[in-house]
Amino acid sequence: ELGMSAGGGVWVKDETGAVGGSQKARHLFSILLHLRAAEEIGHLADRPRLAISSCGNAALAAAMLAKAASWPIDVFVPTWMSDGFGRLLDELDATVHRCERRDDDPPGDPAMLRFRDAVRSGAVPFTVQGPENALCLDGGRTIGWEIADQAAALDCRLDRIFVQVGGGAFAATVGASLDVPLYAVQTEGCAPLDRAWRRSVDIEHPASQWSELMTVWDDPKSRADGILDDETYDWIGVIEAMRRRGGRPVVAPETCVVEAHRLAHAAGYDASA
Repeated sequence: ELGMSAGGGVWVKDETGAVGGSQKARHLFSILLHLRAAEEIGHLADRPRLAISSCGNAALAAAMLAKAASWPIDVFVPTWMSDGFGRLLDELDATVHRCERRDDDPPGDPAMLRFRDAVRSGAVPFTVQGPENALCLDGGRTIGWEIADQAAALDCRLDRIFVQVGGGAFAATVGASLDVPLYAVQTEGCAPLDRAWRRSVDIEHPASQWSELMTVWDDPKSRADGILDDETYDWIGVIEAMRRRGGRPVVAPETCVVEAHRLAHAAGYDASA
């Protein structure tokens, strides 16, 4: 389909058969494992509620893990989340909060703002954003390690890796655990990472100027709704990986998103856009 020769091609890390249909449960399981260990050794007398902000796969994975552990969870979602997805969360006994923008809200995702309110009130951040709970990055690194092991078993040398970027934890952890150039992919309708990359090209320590470099993307739009985070929360880790390994951001036109989705299904992957 892509015109590659017999000596080269595209390898796909297929996570659609994982818990919740994506890689998100890896990030969340390391948090849940930490909580269960704390409980077992007596450091957690009562179970605080879990909280997550998500519009898709992360919410589903979080609700599935929480139900498996019989742990109460609040899921903060945007108003445009589909009713069908809401019913899935209801079936998993998650408490769903549809978050409208309030007149006094600062810039940013209203669901993320309400999630942070819940954490300030005592909920555990059960999330895939490293700045909110760095334990999620431990589980994410297993993806890069698995790719390296599987490539070695096939005697395959990887030239580069492309990773879709919403909040950025996925790309940050793959970039930290796999020693190949990283290309971080967003869509033209929501590309805050690419904008921050261009703004920070001459800045040695971008984290020191976080609020000026990583700003909220106005009105995110794309069929790839799983990566429509208006801020790339783990952008520092992604930029560090691209600088260290080589690579750069990629901004995909919407026509490429549509064509990539078609190719994925033609190849047998039940992937969302």
